[in-house]
Amino acid sequence: MFLHGSHQKLWAKRGKYLPCILAVFAAIGGMAIGRNFLGSVSVVTGSSMAPTLQEGTRVYTTPISGPVTRGDVVVMDDGSNSYAIKRVVGMPGETVYLWRGYVFIDRTILLEPYVPKKVYTLPRQRLAVFELGPEQYFVLGDNRPESADSRIYGPIERSQIKKRLELPAGAARARFGPVHLPSYGASRRVPQSWANVQILSTYASM
Repeated sequence: MFLHGSHQKLWAKRGKYLPCILAVFAAIGGMAIGRNFLGSVSVVTGSSMAPTLQEGTRVYTTPISGPVTRGDVVVMDDGSNSYAIKRVVGMPGETVYLWRGYVFIDRTILLEPYVPKKVYTLPRQRLAVFELGPEQYFVLGDNRPESADSRIYGPIERSQIKKRLELPAGAARARFGPVHLPSYGASRRVPQSWANVQILSTYASM
């Protein structure tokens, strides 16, 4: 009788705290679901995306529900201890050329207004041509001299891209210009249209 009564009191106490325990578990589960399916706020560390994103800036990131597009700023796993924020420049199946400080996609110049004036995209590791596979992307930081990106570790896989930053309406996007690289075997003389590149780049940076 005494033991039976003690068990009843013990279960009564447990029942009293059960709603609180369930609420805690629900909150933890909700946070996990929110991170994976809704979005989260992150703080930018480092200067690789300056001046677009300065160090200490709080950014809202969301899961990628649609296709990744050129110009997207994404959160990605670059193999380091923490995720990195980079901009998608090259798309699957394309060939990226780094030539004379500019980015060319399939031999057509890419004008990038988010890159500051007189800041050039120089190759690293002496590799200046990157062929992307069917699920690969080429990513760069906007602060080209200070960014560790695909110039160092090469193209990334789609599975490495985790989230996307919500860019404001009217945010600057890259676009193709009229300058083209000469094909292999052609004269190595600078194309006549190259004289317009500096003007185009300056205009794109305004």
